[in-house]
Amino acid sequence: MPPLGILSLAAVLEKEGVEVDVVPADVLGLSWKDVRERIRAFRPHLLGGTTTTENRFDSFRLASVAKQVDPKIVTVLGGPHISMSGAETLSRVRDVDITVKGEGELTLVALVRELRSGGNIDQVEGLHIRHNGGIVYTGDRERIEDLDTLPFPARHLVPMDKYHFTVQTADGRKRKAQNIMTSRGCPFDCYFCATPANWGRRVRGNSPERVLEEIEHLIDAYGAEFIWFYDDTLNYDPRRLHRIMDMILERKLNIKFCNEFRIDLVDKPLLAKMVDAGLVWGHFGVEAGAERVRKEIVGKAFDIEQAYNFVRWAKELDFVPDAFIIYSHHTETWEEAQDTIRIIDELKTINPKTEISTSILHVYPGTPLELIAKREGIIPQDFSWAEKKDMRKVPLLPAAQGDVPLFKDRLTWFQIANLIMRGGDSGKRILSPSKWRSLFMGLFSGGHLGVYIVFFLVWTKYRIKHLLGKSKSREDIRDVKVG
Repeated sequence: MPPLGILSLAAVLEKEGVEVDVVPADVLGLSWKDVRERIRAFRPHLLGGTTTTENRFDSFRLASVAKQVDPKIVTVLGGPHISMSGAETLSRVRDVDITVKGEGELTLVALVRELRSGGNIDQVEGLHIRHNGGIVYTGDRERIEDLDTLPFPARHLVPMDKYHFTVQTADGRKRKAQNIMTSRGCPFDCYFCATPANWGRRVRGNSPERVLEEIEHLIDAYGAEFIWFYDDTLNYDPRRLHRIMDMILERKLNIKFCNEFRIDLVDKPLLAKMVDAGLVWGHFGVEAGAERVRKEIVGKAFDIEQAYNFVRWAKELDFVPDAFIIYSHHTETWEEAQDTIRIIDELKTINPKTEISTSILHVYPGTPLELIAKREGIIPQDFSWAEKKDMRKVPLLPAAQGDVPLFKDRLTWFQIANLIMRGGDSGKRILSPSKWRSLFMGLFSGGHLGVYIVFFLVWTKYRIKHLLGKSKSREDIRDVKVG
């Protein structure tokens, strides 16, 4: 998918009259040598990168490469990881000059103005900077209240034709897809999530008119046939969503789309309208099967019957529901994990088309879960998010899950592997050559060989069971045809 965050920053800088070069190294297939040459050719005064916890070490390396090209380049990092650990990043990564907390559009414009005029960046809110040998925070910047004031992401600055972003719908057709984000913020309290800290607890959204304007722009400029709404909770305001769907229908846009739902804020009439407008795939979070874990630990206090209703409505209205499941929650027992398996089976019984996306609980900086992980000794008290060597001190599967600590509490690795394979679709998947290479490299890094072996053995078991099941199904079909 095109990088909406970077492209939004580029758009406001262009509006300010700043020359911008966006480098999507992934789709361009650039090596670090290529990136170095791109920086040398463009000769930027400022180089910025967005940073997630998964890619943070690449961001740090990017800053180092820029400094190798020209030590005078001002290196700035932002993004969700930096919003939660900006001060630590500056204290540990000397090649990073400035970090940006929270949404960066107005902060970056103000920073560039000060750098251009030779002014005082201490006055720019939302920054961590070095000052008198220490790290100084310039204070919180007010969040952007009216998102309609922001320009569209500057998609014209990247080679959109190289993304090959398609989604195959139930009719077998691969549709040209584009992603869009129409709101920021989350009012809920999931203990593993950093979204409220990054975007705020009060949700702000584009007006329905602005949403439709951007969708039509994606259709006209890039031939979009499928829209991937990247909002954390598209249905945070059902009245707003009703209006968006009404406008899609009134304008006869003939698109398909998917989005994430908060299932305790949705009803059947809204879903019916969304299906009429093009909904084909609805993601929703269950997180844990045991009611105690879901309500007391995760902070997701909904009745599981609402999940059953959602997949039941999906079957009646004909769209695919996709349930998000996380294993190895704080204090979750093996018996409680079986509740999750039971609920997965129930969801699939109600609606066989239900998809299940499973993962191991990840620890991110600045979340309540990070405090729990340190208290329980899962992460050392002196753990650094900026030090590669510290990753050897924590539960980790870098080849499969990235450089993010995993929250392994009461369950064993064997139990976790069985839950992942049993509860999701992992045992049915054929791993790509690139994934096999990544896993092979991971076997010999970080001292996690034993864990990889456990997961490989369990995956093999479920893969064989799946293949035997398919073989048995074919025999049954042949028997029916002969008879």
